[in-house]
Amino acid sequence: MPGQEAKYQQVVDWVKQNIADGTFHEGDRLMSENELSTRFGLSRQTIRRATGELVSQGLVTRVKGSGTYIGSRAGSPPREKHMTIAVISTFNESYIFPAILKGIGEVLTDHGYSMQVSFTDNRLYREQAILQMLLEKDSIDGLIVEPVKSALPNPNIGYYREIRERGIPILFFNAFYPEIDAACVRIDDEQTAVTATQMLLDAGHEKIGAVFKSDDGQGPLRYKGYLRAMSGVGRRAEQESVIWLDTPASLRMERMADYLFDRLRGCSGVICYNDQIAYQLVNLALERGIRIPEDLSVVGIDDSYLADVCKVPFASVAHPKQALGRKAAENLMQMIRDPAFDGSCLMESHVVMRNSIAQRGD
Repeated sequence: MPGQEAKYQQVVDWVKQNIADGTFHEGDRLMSENELSTRFGLSRQTIRRATGELVSQGLVTRVKGSGTYIGSRAGSPPREKHMTIAVISTFNESYIFPAILKGIGEVLTDHGYSMQVSFTDNRLYREQAILQMLLEKDSIDGLIVEPVKSALPNPNIGYYREIRERGIPILFFNAFYPEIDAACVRIDDEQTAVTATQMLLDAGHEKIGAVFKSDDGQGPLRYKGYLRAMSGVGRRAEQESVIWLDTPASLRMERMADYLFDRLRGCSGVICYNDQIAYQLVNLALERGIRIPEDLSVVGIDDSYLADVCKVPFASVAHPKQALGRKAAENLMQMIRDPAFDGSCLMESHVVMRNSIAQRGD
């Protein structure tokens, strides 16, 4: 449409003018799509069309996971090699991370890199301190990071952008920050929740509750999968039976047991955001005389050791922990070799059946 053309053309003309008068130089990073959208009052779709036109004219270059740059970055001098990759995770005692760390370490060692590991304890101020330290030392070749409270606004995004502007590739695992267009290796959280819910549906359960985490990006995705599975068979997801917990609450569920079981009243089955939540829920139910699975069937996600050692071992959808770590490291190595490489990957999971699902109906 002519009107739309005029809108995107003003962005093209603005970039050309800034190149012509020397404001923009070869290798300068162009504003992000969000920043350009705000500056010109245009939609991201229009901005994307403008940058596409600039790319086709050879005026800018897109680098996946890094941004859009004036000219070609091919001629820019390479960064000094430190042969060190920084890895940031949330919890060092998590049942998932040790296996992920092992997978990352195996690949980095094979490529001659050392690994610098830090933990945020899922706290923003710790993430900030780690990122500031990495910027001050400037001695890494890449960053693999599990985000902090990825479902919530993050004040540390500027540090990630500065790291990326230095030409250091960033790859997230398990979740990502929507404010940054960066690579992420994770399980398909939506499909994983579909699978977990389907296990209960296939066993004849109709009223199925759910417990999700509210501050991690995986929570909304798994909720979406739960809704998809329920609506796919004509079942209604009762919102009073969907419980949202933040990280501190998910670690101490005994403090809100009355609330939990009041919300799950009438449910014959429940899917849990992870095995940690499922483990606590099973034990709390047994303490109240609720039989698992006769009164309440339970499905977790991760297939951790908790699913096996629980008083009633529960079914779970496996997280490919070590394989995910290896994939994250392999993709980061490729991103270092080729900055245009898209390091994102959705990994599949599989069902591990145990004795926590009762058959309902005929």
